[in-house]
Amino acid sequence: MEYLALIIIFAWIGLTSLLGAIVLAKKAGKLASVETWFVAGRGLGLLILWLSLGANIYSAYTFLGLPGLAAREGVKAWAITLYGMLSYMIGYMIVPRIWSKAKERKWLTIADAFEDLYQSRLIGAFVAVTGALWSIPYIQLQIQGIGYIIEVAGYGLIDPTTAKIIAFTLIAAFTIIGGLLSIAFINALQGAIMLISIWVIGILAPIIAFGSITNLFNTLTAFEYKKPPDAKFHMLLTPTDMGWFVTLLFTAPLAFWLWPNRIQNIFGGKDVRTVKRNMVLVGLYQISQIPVILVGLTALGLYIKGLITDKIYVKPYSDMSFMLVTRTLFSPWLVGLIGAGALAASISTAAAILHVSGALFSRNAYQRLFKPRASGRELLFAARFFTLVIAVVSLILALYAPDILIYLLLVGYAGILQFFPQFIIGLKKPGLLHKYTALAGMSAGMATVAYIKAVLRRAPYGLYEGFYGLIINLLVISIGVVIQSILYKERKT
Repeated sequence: MEYLALIIIFAWIGLTSLLGAIVLAKKAGKLASVETWFVAGRGLGLLILWLSLGANIYSAYTFLGLPGLAAREGVKAWAITLYGMLSYMIGYMIVPRIWSKAKERKWLTIADAFEDLYQSRLIGAFVAVTGALWSIPYIQLQIQGIGYIIEVAGYGLIDPTTAKIIAFTLIAAFTIIGGLLSIAFINALQGAIMLISIWVIGILAPIIAFGSITNLFNTLTAFEYKKPPDAKFHMLLTPTDMGWFVTLLFTAPLAFWLWPNRIQNIFGGKDVRTVKRNMVLVGLYQISQIPVILVGLTALGLYIKGLITDKIYVKPYSDMSFMLVTRTLFSPWLVGLIGAGALAASISTAAAILHVSGALFSRNAYQRLFKPRASGRELLFAARFFTLVIAVVSLILALYAPDILIYLLLVGYAGILQFFPQFIIGLKKPGLLHKYTALAGMSAGMATVAYIKAVLRRAPYGLYEGFYGLIINLLVISIGVVIQSILYKERKT
C-alpha cells in the first residue's frame, strides 16, 4: 500500500506529460514561431487561461508553504490570503490595460514593456536579468516542495533528493521544448486537480480529526498558553507581527501581477474580455487558501494530540504539514491523489517560471545587447539554453541552501516589487522619468532587499524587507526627478 501513493503520483506526471506531448505533436509546425513559444500565439481561451493561470500562481507555497506558516506561526498566515485579495482588486484595474498595450505594441515579455516605455535597451536588459534572478527563489521553492511531497507521500521509500532531480528534470525538458503552449495545456490539468485536492482535505481534515473547526481552535488556544520555548505559534498578532503584517499588505500586492511568468501568461490571452473575466475567476483560487490554512492548523492540532510525532511547529516539518495530515488521516490511495495535486502545483509553477526566465534572457538580454539580428531559430535556442541554466542553478540552491518555503516566496516578491513604481509611471506618465532615474531607483531598491536578506538576515523592526526596498526606490526616483527638473531649467535658461 505504501507504493500505491508513489505509483499514482508518477502516473499523473506521466499522463500530463503524454497529453502535453500530444499537444506539441499537433502544434509542431508552430513551435518554430517565437510568438508561439513566448505567449502561445496570444490564443488562450477563457477556460485554459483560467486553469493555467491558477496553476501558475498557486504552487508549492499554497500546498506546503502556507499551511507550514499556519502550523509554525499561526495568525501570520492570514496575511498571505489578504494580500492576495488586494492583488486581484489591483489586477482588475491595471491588467486589462497592460494586455491591450502588449497587443498594440507587440510586447512578449515584461522587459519588452520596460524597453518600450523608456525607449532603452539597457532598461529592458536590466529588467530581464533581474526578473529572472529574483524568480530563482520561487523556482527553488517549487523544487524543495517536490522533495517534501515525495518524501512524505512515499512513506520514506524514495530518497527526496532523487525525487527532486527526476521530477524537475522532466518538467524542465518539457518547458525547453514546448514553451508556453505546452505549459498552458499541462497547467490546465494541474489547476483542476489542485482545486479538488485543496477543498477535499481542507474541509474533511479538521472535521475527521476534531469533530469540528471549533474544537480545533479550542485545542490550539490551549496549546498557545503551554507551548514549548522554541514554538512561535500565536493565535493573535503580536506588536512585532503587526508591523510586518501591515507593511506586507501595503507593498506585496503591488508586485503580484509583475512577476514575469504571470504577466507573460496574461499576454497569452486571446482578447481583453477573456483577461478581465480571468481577474475575477482566478480569485476562486485565492478563496481556496482558507481551507489550506485550516490544514496547517490541523497539523499542529494532530501534533498536540500525539498523532503526528514530528515537531510540526518548526522547520522543515512545518512545510510538510499538508502531506503529513493527509498521510495521518487518509489511506495511501488518497495520499497519492493529493500528492499528485500538490506535485502538479509545484511543477506547473516551476515550469512557467523557467519558461519566462529563458524568454527574458534570450530576447531582452542576449538579442538586444549582443545579437540584434538573431534569427528566430537562434533566439529559441538561446531561450532554451538559459532555461536549462536557471533550472540547474535553482536545483543546486534547493539541494544545498534550503530555506522556509513561504519566506522564499516573499523574498522574490520584495525584489519584483521594485519594478512597480517605474512600470506604472512609464505607463501613465511617459517621459516623466529619465531612463537612468528609473534604472537607479530599481537598482537601489533591489540592493536594499539583497542587503537585508544576505547581510542583516532580518529586516529592522520586523518589517517586510520589500517595504524598505520600495522606500529607497521612491526616494531615489524623487531625487532623480528634482535633478531632471533643475537640469531642464538650466538648459532652458
